[in-house]
Amino acid sequence: MTKYALLSDVGIERTNNEDSAAVDLELGLFIVADGMGGHAAGEVASRIAVDSTISTLRSRPRPRRLRDEGEGLLQALHDANAAVVREAEERGTLGMGTTLSAVFVRRRNAVIAHVGDSRIYSITKQGIAQLTVDHTLVQAMVEQGVLTSEQAQAHPDKHVLTQAIGTLGRLEPQVLQAKVPARGRLLLCTDGLHDSLSTAEIDELARHDDLDEAARALVERANALGGHDNVTVLLVEP
Repeated sequence: MTKYALLSDVGIERTNNEDSAAVDLELGLFIVADGMGGHAAGEVASRIAVDSTISTLRSRPRPRRLRDEGEGLLQALHDANAAVVREAEERGTLGMGTTLSAVFVRRRNAVIAHVGDSRIYSITKQGIAQLTVDHTLVQAMVEQGVLTSEQAQAHPDKHVLTQAIGTLGRLEPQVLQAKVPARGRLLLCTDGLHDSLSTAEIDELARHDDLDEAARALVERANALGGHDNVTVLLVEP
């Protein structure tokens, strides 16, 4: 049976939490989202995106083939995008949007769909690996050879997204499959975690035997380092 631990915290400096997350064990679905837009629009965007994604997937017949799960997730993210755009138009909140990283887990197989700069990591006995690619301006510059990864981490525009749920432009989510080996874990998190902690530190703390303790240790460490942002951690162990 799949085990998980979910913890979301407002952080030290913020007064509201614009992150949203959800778990649907019947679907085998795990989601994190990090909203943006100010004046509470971010938390509205992230919640709408999460709820819309679940609603779309619950309305579809459960596919037999794993690869078809990816098609369902892709459609769900496009539906979520449309839902957030509609809400932004009704509210008149230009710039309202959210990241969204979602994963289906079926036994030890994972299907991922991702938009933005929240992340999904694989944590195995071989080490930690980032499965998703950040949809950011600086990541594009790294891929073009303009910046190194180290320069990107300190770049003032590192939070400028090139993809987000709530965009009027062309949405191109990343969709991929991954294997989760025995005793392996998946970590879904918002940038409040990976902006604060090094990859090595995330790896170390996420390996605690107890999933709840691991989630608590990650959030507490992010807050100890300043708590500049909301932080959400979702650990999944198939």
